[in-house]
Amino acid sequence: MDELKKILEQLKAINNRLDKRKRMTIVISAILTIAVIITLVSLTNHIRYEVLFSGLDPGEAGTIVTKLKESGVSYQLKNGGSTILVPDSQVYDLRLDLASQGLPQSGSVGYEIFDKNNIGSTDFVQKINYRRALEGELARTIATLSEVVAARVHLVIPEDRLFVEEKKETTASITLKLKPGRTLSVFQIQGIANLVSASVEGLHPDAITIIDSNSNLLSQPHKSNSLIAMSSNQMEMKQSVENYYGEKLKSVLEQVVGKNRVAVQVAVELNFDQVERTIEKYDPDNVVVISEQRDSQVTNSADGKTPQKSENTVTNYEVNKTVEKIVQDVGNIKRISAAVMVDGKYVPPPAAAKNTPPQYVPLAANELNQMQEIVKSAIGYSAERQDEVKVVNMPFDRTQVEQEKTELTQFEKKIFWEKIIRWVVYLLLALVVVYALWRVIKAFKTVLTSNPTQQPSTFSIPTSSQEAIEMELLPEMKNNLELQKSIAGLTKKNPDDAAKLLKAWLAEDAHA
Repeated sequence: MDELKKILEQLKAINNRLDKRKRMTIVISAILTIAVIITLVSLTNHIRYEVLFSGLDPGEAGTIVTKLKESGVSYQLKNGGSTILVPDSQVYDLRLDLASQGLPQSGSVGYEIFDKNNIGSTDFVQKINYRRALEGELARTIATLSEVVAARVHLVIPEDRLFVEEKKETTASITLKLKPGRTLSVFQIQGIANLVSASVEGLHPDAITIIDSNSNLLSQPHKSNSLIAMSSNQMEMKQSVENYYGEKLKSVLEQVVGKNRVAVQVAVELNFDQVERTIEKYDPDNVVVISEQRDSQVTNSADGKTPQKSENTVTNYEVNKTVEKIVQDVGNIKRISAAVMVDGKYVPPPAAAKNTPPQYVPLAANELNQMQEIVKSAIGYSAERQDEVKVVNMPFDRTQVEQEKTELTQFEKKIFWEKIIRWVVYLLLALVVVYALWRVIKAFKTVLTSNPTQQPSTFSIPTSSQEAIEMELLPEMKNNLELQKSIAGLTKKNPDDAAKLLKAWLAEDAHA
């Protein structure tokens, strides 16, 4: 306590020695230093939040928030509480931790429902729990697909009947919540239906209805071998073949004319006729004896005395026959049509004309012919199929491309200058802190050097009143040589006291 009192007395003495201007300088410097330090600390320790989970049910979101509170993790809620954000440095650790606890479950319950032994539960309750567990496990499996955010599965499993004609069919309905901008192809939807049907006994893929969160029907209510299913599969195959040839031609031509300067459109006609032919060919020149039968018979002659012998021969021949059974492939190419548009060349303007746009120069005829031959080779051109290839040189509208390029350049410049300004601000703040600290240290140093208790001298003059100076100092030291030295030192160290002393002398001389 004594040391604290001494420190407080020293600070009070220092404060009394300061004038108003120095006090304001110290206070402003201290406030500015504290503000800059707080700003730097806040910028350094700024917490960035990232999405932990999104699209949660209210009940499940509440469970996760409770777990975060118990762990002492800061969080934020968005989208009405369905999205939870946590500090970016803890996202992956929290996901693993919550996953080990079975969260999130998207409102579904899996086989963990049987982890607790419910003694006394009826057979009906066990059946309901089994169906709930099966629905939950299927929903979790479907939700693991890259295009799916969440899934709900509902199963209708009828009870066994004594008679077969009274037995009802097992059905299922699935609701999918897809990621923004993502869609499912026909094959993916069929794959989900087959997955669910293979997991539920007695469930056929045709008895499964799949919709999305916008109530759009995704499944196809028809048999897999029906005409509608075949038409859908044929369209998928046709688009796949056209995309294959289009990407192939684009990749080849872009190596010649440059990226984004080629437009390709391919139309393919496929033969989906299921033809089965049986051909029988006969070779009359190649005859094979299958069997031969001979009958002998003895008869009497006309006079009745001489017997006569006759023989009948029956020969069966088989003509050589060839049987061919031909099954024509389904989906073979009947005809290909390819339309290719190629951009021309652009000659930059001369150095004198800076604001002039580049001049468009069309391609030569031999260049177009060479590109046409390349296209024919790439698609396997066949004159028998009456394939058609067109290569046309046309100027492309590059307004949007140039606009996007300009916006990208401006965005990059904006990011660059934002970084420069941020570092300049940090540097200025650091300089302000250093300057403020320097001013504070200088002010305290000035006070300490001017304090007579800290810097004792051979001579000191009390400042309590002018009368004390006149009564005690002037009669004794007026003609003393040491007075001059003391006054010189006092003038350098404390000009205010020296000025008071000088006024006292002048007043005394004037009175004399």
